[in-house]
Amino acid sequence: MVMAKRAGATYGVEITNGGVRIMADTRKAERGGDAGMRPHELLESALAACICISIEMAAERAGVTLPECTVEVRLNRRDHETRFDVAACFDPALCDAHADLVRAAIAASPVGVTLGRPVRIGFEIGAR
Repeated sequence: MVMAKRAGATYGVEITNGGVRIMADTRKAERGGDAGMRPHELLESALAACICISIEMAAERAGVTLPECTVEVRLNRRDHETRFDVAACFDPALCDAHADLVRAAIAASPVGVTLGRPVRIGFEIGAR
């Protein structure tokens, strides 16, 4: 479970999982700041981190060592769809067999699978 609460400057939010604490923030109409990542950047970060971990785990299971990987995620929000564009870059480039392994790992990443499904958000409003 993750919890968030207002903290610090305008639009600042502290997020915790009970152990780790991070900050989120945004800037709108000359208010807010840069105390942390914007909420959509956190969403992109979750996908990028999960893909990196999924690639590393797939390589371990296959008994191969892959070169260093950098994953970039861009979120494109449009009226009719939300799209995540993912680029996994390796130096040096991968052979075809390793590229297939990476494609399968990206497709199977748990956060990616979750974001690819219809999402419902339930609300509960109460006092502490």
